[in-house]
Amino acid sequence: MAEKDKTATPSGPPEFSEADQARARQWFKKAADCREKRDYNYAIECYITGLGYWPEAVEEGHMPLRSLAIQRQQAGGKKPSFMEGVKRSMSGKDFRKNMLNAEYLLALDPQHYGYAEGVLRNACKAGLLQTLKWVAPLVYDLLKKDKKPDKGKFKTFRDTLIEAAARANEWGQAPLETWFLDQAVNSLDYILMRSPGDEDLRSEQRDLAGRLTIARGKYEDAEDFRDSLRDAEKQKRLHDSDRTQQAEASVEALIAAAREEYEASPDAPQKLSALVDILVKTEKPVHENEALRLLQAHYEKTRNYNLKVRADDIRLRQLTRQARELAERARRTGSEEDKQQHRLAVLEQRQTALEVYRERVAQYPTDLRLKFKLGAALFESGQYDEAIPILQAAQADPRNRVRSRLMIGRAFFEQGSHAQAAEVLREALEAYELTDDTSKELLYWLGRAYESAGQIDDARTAYGKLLREDYNYRDGEARKRLDALK
Repeated sequence: MAEKDKTATPSGPPEFSEADQARARQWFKKAADCREKRDYNYAIECYITGLGYWPEAVEEGHMPLRSLAIQRQQAGGKKPSFMEGVKRSMSGKDFRKNMLNAEYLLALDPQHYGYAEGVLRNACKAGLLQTLKWVAPLVYDLLKKDKKPDKGKFKTFRDTLIEAAARANEWGQAPLETWFLDQAVNSLDYILMRSPGDEDLRSEQRDLAGRLTIARGKYEDAEDFRDSLRDAEKQKRLHDSDRTQQAEASVEALIAAAREEYEASPDAPQKLSALVDILVKTEKPVHENEALRLLQAHYEKTRNYNLKVRADDIRLRQLTRQARELAERARRTGSEEDKQQHRLAVLEQRQTALEVYRERVAQYPTDLRLKFKLGAALFESGQYDEAIPILQAAQADPRNRVRSRLMIGRAFFEQGSHAQAAEVLREALEAYELTDDTSKELLYWLGRAYESAGQIDDARTAYGKLLREDYNYRDGEARKRLDALK
């Protein structure tokens, strides 16, 4: 029988047998064991071998391999040699093999754009869209590291995402099509911010935005994945799981059904995920704690860091909810004991958040969203010296730029560097075009910084502008400060 042409466009989403997935998991388990022994190079080989059987294993293969690569790099692991680069070709006829070769090299040099782009490009050619979705944000982050953005590289990145979107559309995967087009538009927005006069890019932006709008319309109008389920009872359960108001008996029935399916296939990640989702949705400690135990057990078994992330997220939500409930109780009773309990709960929540985000930034040092969360946690804990450089790095992400600068300014203010705080807050305000709660907060703290720096006229101007936007801001505190300056 003739070998299938692996350079041809796949006719549909690739499928992987239970046997192949089982073989892959055996290799992933071996990789995790090697990682525990700090045998990083062989662990990488094991992950790549496992991904050869199941290349779309994002949570069980790609993500822990990426985490391992960062750990190896921090331990002083060597980059690939010239001969390894030659041996692991990324441009052969077998796209899947090319992708695995690129990912192997990327594991040895985690910040290398060319290797990451090789994973992206070949995953697209091989029709491995879930893998492509996983690696696209990494490639984007590496692209943004260049002081002067390379338009050619950004164009290649967009073209790959657009090709993937077309493939997803052809296969009837509207959510993926929308996601890929959205990422393409975001990357184009980024490059346009640095080349605002480029009319060709502006024209491409309009075209892409139109395609994204059409894709979103199809996604919103289409029946979701529930319609593909043939079992009517499962459809009913999934429908019930999304209702905001559920009868207690229905919730327990949903949990029991999800638990039964999980116990029938305890090694299936989707069964674990479905059970955890339903348990967490109840917001009941007994169910959340069950979810925590399950995630912790699977993490210890597989060393899949994504499972630990989910568990830590649950813990953080529990602590935040506990602090909120104690604050409400202290407000009602006025009891000093309740107030102290609330203060202790807040301290525990902040300390846990610090530990969680320190660890995550160590695992994913290029993720600016995580750096923003770590910077915010440091700021809330009053660790301003450490918070400032972290937030300065995080402000490179446009999504968190203004909030990062606000906290940087406030950190300087709390340290007594009032002139420096005013400068940071003024620049942030000048770059911010909206009139909302963030702009009001910027104005308030800018006024405070000017006031403390002795720049009274500037403080009056800031407070005056704030009052024109919100006369009773902070229950009239800004108005009282302005009156005191008069």
